[in-house]
Amino acid sequence: MEMPGLLLAAIFLPLFPLGMAFNLVFQRTRNAWLRSLLLVTWPCAGLFILEATAIQVPVEIAFWALISAALYGFRALVIRDVNVWTGFLATSAWALIWVSLAVGLDPGELVFHVLAFSLPLVLLVLMAAEVESRYESAYAGIVSGIAEAQPRLAGVLVVIMLAVIGSPLFPAFFVLLDSLKHTVQVLPVAALGVVVVWMLWSWSGIQLLQKLLVGPAMAVRGSDMSRIMTVGYGLSLSALLAAGVYLSGMML
Repeated sequence: MEMPGLLLAAIFLPLFPLGMAFNLVFQRTRNAWLRSLLLVTWPCAGLFILEATAIQVPVEIAFWALISAALYGFRALVIRDVNVWTGFLATSAWALIWVSLAVGLDPGELVFHVLAFSLPLVLLVLMAAEVESRYESAYAGIVSGIAEAQPRLAGVLVVIMLAVIGSPLFPAFFVLLDSLKHTVQVLPVAALGVVVVWMLWSWSGIQLLQKLLVGPAMAVRGSDMSRIMTVGYGLSLSALLAAGVYLSGMML
């Protein structure tokens, strides 16, 4: 039962090449709210399978997970569509969950890890829909100059990206530190791999932002994000920051 259970869980906590399943479903789902639901429920299903079957994750799987996370991270470096980038970053982040599992953490303990990675990506998916509603695309290069044409939207997009790539005080930052704390005691080499993957996220995220925000302003169909919507996103990001501070006390 262990091998079939591991393979099934590896679809929902994507290990290469099984991450293709999520990216295929994610890209064929056009509604931003359904995409958001996928980002939360897909990895939780993997944790549920591991918890229900009580499978002992072998230490060796940590290296498969790191290779998977790095491959998806490298792929994100050359992706310019915000939604496609989101899917690949999600698969890269969820693959790292296996590293924590391999060094002995219980699946039930890792729900916060999954949510820390997924909730900022939910905000990014909703923001991509805002960009598409104004520019008919969320493809960096086709869309540029958002900072000049839509300053409120650009500002919110920058902060969301900081949350996605695990910048300090956001939840992903603290769950990555928690993962490193446990991993370095058991697999120091794997801990170095987690840091490399984390750097790949930052590199690809900043590249994507640069292409969207700077350059000649494109023709835009709608006005900038309303003040009410900006406040709504601001409250959501503040909640993430508060969750990050809470996690810092619980995990570190």
